[in-house]
Amino acid sequence: MKKAFRQFLRHKGAVVGTVLVLLFVGIALVAPAIAPHDPLAQDLVHRLEPPSRAHLLGTDDFGRDVFSRVLWGSRVSLRLGLVAVAIAVVFGGLIGLLAGYYGGWFDLVGMRVMDLMLAFPSILLAIVVVAVLGPSLTNAMIAVGIMAVPQYARIVRGSVLSVRGLEYVQAARALGAGMRGSWDGRSCRTSGARSS
Repeated sequence: MKKAFRQFLRHKGAVVGTVLVLLFVGIALVAPAIAPHDPLAQDLVHRLEPPSRAHLLGTDDFGRDVFSRVLWGSRVSLRLGLVAVAIAVVFGGLIGLLAGYYGGWFDLVGMRVMDLMLAFPSILLAIVVVAVLGPSLTNAMIAVGIMAVPQYARIVRGSVLSVRGLEYVQAARALGAGMRGSWDGRSCRTSGARSS
C-alpha cells in the first residue's frame, strides 16, 4: 500500500487530477454555506451586470448571481455524473464480463446489441430514452448512463478475453479448476487440483 502511494505521489498528473476532483467535490458539498446569494432569486434591476464585488461572476438575464448558480449547479452535475457512470459501469461491466467469460451465443447477441447501440448517435439515443421514461433529472441520468454502457461492456469484455488466455488460467483449467458453463461451452464443475 505504501509503495503504491509513493508511486502515486511521483505521478504529477495523477496528483493534480486528484486534487482538482477533491476540490470540486468539496465545493459541491459546501455550496449552500459558501454561496453568497440565492441562486434562484431574481433581481431585474441588476440584470446582466459585469463581475463586481457583490457579484463575482456578474448576473444573468434575470439578475441572478452567476457565481451562486455555478456553485449550486456543481451539486447537480456531480450527482448526474456519479449516477450515470455507476449505471454504465454496473450494466456495461456485467454484460462485458458475462460475454467475455461465457462466450458463445451470449457473447454474440450481447455484443451485437452493444454494436447496435453504438451505431445510433448518442444524443438521439438519449432523446429516445428520455421520451420513453419522461422528462426529469433522474431520467436524464439514466439516459446518459445507458449511452455509455456499450463502451464499458466492450472494454470489460476485452479485458476478460485477454486474462482468459493467460498461462495461469489455462494451467488452472487443465488441473480441473473451473465452473459450470465454461468458455468453450462444456460443463465442468468447480474443483481443485487433481490429486495424483
